[in-house]
Amino acid sequence: MPRTVSRVGPAVPILPARNVAATLEFFARLGFEVEAYDTGYGFVHRDAVELHYTGAPDHDPWHAAGAAFIAVEDADRLRAEFVSAGVWPTDSDDPPCTDSELHRRWDAGEELARVTPAEDKPWRMREFALMDPDNNLLRFGQPD
Repeated sequence: MPRTVSRVGPAVPILPARNVAATLEFFARLGFEVEAYDTGYGFVHRDAVELHYTGAPDHDPWHAAGAAFIAVEDADRLRAEFVSAGVWPTDSDDPPCTDSELHRRWDAGEELARVTPAEDKPWRMREFALMDPDNNLLRFGQPD
């Protein structure tokens, strides 16, 4: 007999952050409400979206980044808000988004946050990706 699971709420990913305070500040710029705790842990939430971040000072963004898919009502509008808030679009030429530029930014202690163009996917979603300051992949998708 299948097990019955009570659905209290959506799953909430816990993602690594080299600097939780800086990550929360980044999300505040994007219109998220933030909650910080002295323990190196924090939450960000906006509408029905909630993400948790845990301190990981030795985080290696090239080999250990997390990922989450987040359903949204209007992917294009949300992406435009993120770009307007200063998130680096990967289709920018100033500077171009290259591996060497990403490594330079990380080595300089800068964030890796960037956003891809929104596009229609074969699985009937309009999606874009936001890589957060620590290179965690957040895919935002709007169903057809």
